[in-house]
Amino acid sequence: MRNILLSVLISAALPAFAQSNLAVDWTWKAAHRCTNTSPALTVTGIPEGTHSLAVQMNDLDFQNKDHGGGTLPHSGSATADIPEGALQASYLGPCPNNFASFGHSYRITLRALAADGSELARTSKAKDFSAQTAK
Repeated sequence: MRNILLSVLISAALPAFAQSNLAVDWTWKAAHRCTNTSPALTVTGIPEGTHSLAVQMNDLDFQNKDHGGGTLPHSGSATADIPEGALQASYLGPCPNNFASFGHSYRITLRALAADGSELARTSKAKDFSAQTAK
C-alpha cells in the first residue's frame, strides 16, 4: 500500500510532459540533402491545450550542430502531419560529408507549447541520414 501511495504522489508531482506520449517520426529523402526542405513530420500524442509545435534539428555526429527548425501553429488535435518544407525559412537540411557511406545521425526534438509559451510536452528521435537510409 505504501508503494502505491508513493507512486501516486510522485506521479502527481511530475510535470505534465513527463507523462506525455508525444512522438515524432519522419522518412528521409535523398532530396533533403543540403537543402532547406524539411522532411514531412508525423506527430502523435499531442497533449490537450497545445497551441503550437516547436521543431529543432541537430547533427549528433558533428558537435551537435544546430540545423534550425521553427514553431508552427497547432489546431488542437492529438495528431499532426507537418508537411515537407514547412520549416524552410529557418531550417538547414542534413548535409553529411560522408553521405555515400555512413552519413550522420540527426535528432529532431519536438515541443508542444501552450498559448503562453510554456512547454506541455517534449520528445526527440534520432535517425541516420546517408545514401543507404534516404529514399
